[in-house]
This record gives sequence, structure tokens and C-alpha cells, in this order.
Amino acid sequence: MADKKTGLGRGLTSLLGENLSESILEIENNNNNVEIKNIPIEKIMPGPWQARKQFDKESIYELSESIISKGIINPIIITPADGKKETEFYLIAGERRWRASQVAKIHVIPSIILNNINEENASEISIIENVQRKDLNPIEEANGFSELLTKYKYTQEIVAKTIGKSRVYITNSLRLLKLPTKILSFIEEKKLSSGHARLLIGREDALDIANLIINKQLSVRQTEQLIRKKISTKPTTKIASPEVDSLSKTLSNSLGLKVKIDYETETKKSKTSIFCNNLDQLNDLIEKLEKTAK
Repeated sequence: MADKKTGLGRGLTSLLGENLSESILEIENNNNNVEIKNIPIEKIMPGPWQARKQFDKESIYELSESIISKGIINPIIITPADGKKETEFYLIAGERRWRASQVAKIHVIPSIILNNINEENASEISIIENVQRKDLNPIEEANGFSELLTKYKYTQEIVAKTIGKSRVYITNSLRLLKLPTKILSFIEEKKLSSGHARLLIGREDALDIANLIINKQLSVRQTEQLIRKKISTKPTTKIASPEVDSLSKTLSNSLGLKVKIDYETETKKSKTSIFCNNLDQLNDLIEKLEKTAK
């Protein structure tokens, strides 16, 4: 492909979604800031903003075989390193293609060069491109969603539209980050699925159940049955009182949902149940609790 200065062709909005920040769209619309060239592999290095650390060697090898057979269909996205135009470049998006090209012994790689882009914009594009990839593990994906929400002030609705997922999917993904660090490592190591992990959120015995899942190779359905059994066999002595009933009604009125409080006289512990009729009610509840926590 001959070197040329051009617009993006399909455009960043086509590659990354329609809800990019205004500063990124300004970069795309300014043709002086965008070039497409063949760049030597050795002149490119991962950007300092790259959050992704794990790459599956087998999938990289498979991609290299595809590159040898069909070439590189989608260019990578890069930016000059420290303003040193035409010398060294930082990767913004396409690190798997870059790594696979090295395995395939490709010497140059087609690249979209974004000039005059700051590190914040580069980081934002990199995160969006990463979370659109199918090979991310659930924790990498959740961390990407979280960074878009906290660092770049995206809403869950905009993240969902940009990534092409439902808002429920984004919410469930973010909930995984509330699990203990050890369980997060199990997910990253593919010892637990995200389906297993969601069943463990908020449980005091989460790590014990996680180890049981791994040791006995329990399916998600078997894990659900195990947890139901634990709940049904737990000895409880509950007591109803005017104070508890009053508190239940206060919470119900505040949340707009049915709330039931069970108090155990022996342990002096209580269990509060909030009943949601659908996923929308659950998502609204989670958002209310998160706002209260802040």
C-alpha cells in the first residue's frame, strides 16, 4: 500500500462507535491530523497508557497464520512518540495485530497515524478499542468499562452504545470488580467463568465456594444449586417486631421496592431482602446504592 496522507476512510466512529468524545471527533475531522502509512514494525511500541497486560500465545499464533495467508485487513492505530514524528510511534489500538505480525515476520504494518493527539485522547481510544475485542477476559473488560465511567465520565448508557452491548451487560460486568482479589485472579486465569463469579458477589463465603467450584469443576448450574442448598439449610431463628416492620416500610418507601428484614435473635444478625420484578428495577437499585456510597 503506497504511503499517502488521507482521512480515515471508514472513520473512527465506524471503528470505535458513535459516542466518542468531542475532542476525538475533532481529531478525526481534521485531515491534517490523520495519515495512513506502512510503518516498520521495529519503530512501534506499546503506549504507556496500555492497560492490557495478558495476551494468549495460541491466539497470537493463530492470528499470525491468518496474516500470512490473508494479510492485515484492519490497520493498527498509532501516534508519534513524544512528538518525534516519523521516528518512533506508540500503539493506540491493535497490539494483537502488531504482535502477530512480528511472529509472522512481517516487516511493515499498515497504520493509521493520529498526529497532535494528547495522551488522554490516546488512552480513551485505546480503552474503547480494547473492550470491543472478543478475546478480553472478563476482568480486563470490566476494568475498561470502569475507566471509561470514572476517568472519562461516560454514562453506562453511552458505554453500552459505544461498545455495542446492553446496559445490563455493562452493569453486570462492573459488579465483578467488587469480588475479592483472589477470585478476580481466578477469573483472569480462566479457572472461573463470569457466570460463576456473579453468583459469588456479596457472599462472605465467596472464596470458599470459589475453591470448591475449581476443585470439583462445578458448572454454573451446579454452583447455583450448591448456593441454594446452603441458604435453605442455614439455621435461623427469626423474630418480627414493630421496630423491624417500621424499618422495612421506611426502606420500601425510599426505594420504591418491597423490602423484607429478617432478624435472628441468636446471632443478632439481620438479613435484608429487596425484591425486584425485572432487570430494569435491579439496575435502578444498583445505581441508587452506588450514588449513596459516593
